[in-house]
Amino acid sequence: MKIIVDTSSFIRATLERDFGAKKVIKKILSEFEIVMTVDMAQELLRAIYIVSGRKGKNPLPAYLLASVFLLHSNNIETKTEFTWCYDPDDAMFIECAIDSGAKYVISNDRSLTTLKEYVTDKKALEMIKDIEFLTPEEFLKFHNN
Repeated sequence: MKIIVDTSSFIRATLERDFGAKKVIKKILSEFEIVMTVDMAQELLRAIYIVSGRKGKNPLPAYLLASVFLLHSNNIETKTEFTWCYDPDDAMFIECAIDSGAKYVISNDRSLTTLKEYVTDKKALEMIKDIEFLTPEEFLKFHNN
């Protein structure tokens, strides 16, 4: 089953010591097919650099887990353009989910987890109807075995 983890959840798992998010990352690495675009990978690495510097944290553990995460990821080239994002920077996650056929997008970002609540365009809703947008905690409720 294909899955996408947005940058915020990865940062929480590695630099903010959110143990639920870290458990999700480990579960995904062992049980799911991770998909991402080059832009998503670049954003992840930039975010680790920026957040670790801002918080005064050692970025090496985050980079180590990111390297494992990226090596387990399948690269997707997107063709879809999804313009219904509250935050335009989130479009890449949704477009990747649509074009890869991902079942889940895991995020701590409310603009992603509540996407289906504010999209009113029927075509856009049809594009995302089979994708579940979940927080790490919601994901664990369904997949904690």
